[in-house]
Amino acid sequence: MQVSLVSLVVTLRLSKANQAKVKFRHNNNNITAMTKILIIDDHQIYLDGLEMIISQSLKDAVILKAHDGQSALDMVIKQPSIDLILLDLDLQTQSGLEIWDKLKHAVGTLPVAILSASTRLPDIQHSKQRGALGFINKAIDNNSLLAAIQTMLDGELYFPYNLTALPTFQLTPRQKQVLTLLAEGLPNKSICRSLDMSEATVKTHLRTIFSLLDVTSRTQCVSVANKFQLI
Repeated sequence: MQVSLVSLVVTLRLSKANQAKVKFRHNNNNITAMTKILIIDDHQIYLDGLEMIISQSLKDAVILKAHDGQSALDMVIKQPSIDLILLDLDLQTQSGLEIWDKLKHAVGTLPVAILSASTRLPDIQHSKQRGALGFINKAIDNNSLLAAIQTMLDGELYFPYNLTALPTFQLTPRQKQVLTLLAEGLPNKSICRSLDMSEATVKTHLRTIFSLLDVTSRTQCVSVANKFQLI
């Protein structure tokens, strides 16, 4: 997140002043609760920088912050009806998924989106399978970040690409072992020795892998395997 320390300090002071002004916004004669966004991240500079960026765009949003599982739990208990939780996948002391489970056990289903430096397809797929509203890469530019947040606040999902359009490869554990050694550049005979297989068995596994990945050469096989994080 590209934020200068000077602009960060100035903005944080303004943000604190603005947060002290109002808890609700007026719409003609109606009063509606403000949007609440909870950010869970153990890097303070990123936490504060993300708060600054969101506050500048979503003027009526209340930005809540937590740096670990316990402070996140305290926050969701004290602040009901949170509209969106931005959860770091890889905190230093605890997995983001573990924190999510802890929050869900305490208060039920929550609107969670994953923040992560990971670009691994399995991480993205697993997050979606768990019910995440989205997956935001930490290297994303500010405009795309804000668009992603607004998309999820509007009730839609946000993922880097259409996961349903991606191919799925069902490899057996043994086929994955063969594929891993193939990617390391080992010839068939070396794969045989490493896995205690006959050369005929290795060749059978390779033919099956080539067919599943729709490739015709070892180089193409490794390329596709890397592209979809199969190894």
